[in-house]
Amino acid sequence: MAKSSTRRVILYINGKEVEASVKQIRSEMNKLVNEQNRMVIGSDE
Repeated sequence: MAKSSTRRVILYINGKEVEASVKQIRSEMNKLVNEQNRMVIGSDE
């Protein structure tokens, strides 16, 4: 019989740990994209 194994992936988006559901990942990615779109090129941020 094969031995059992456990695999885990921890996903961080913008420095925050994200729940491993597709809905939550999509939500966090949209937040990041919106923040980037509001930034001004050449600003101190």
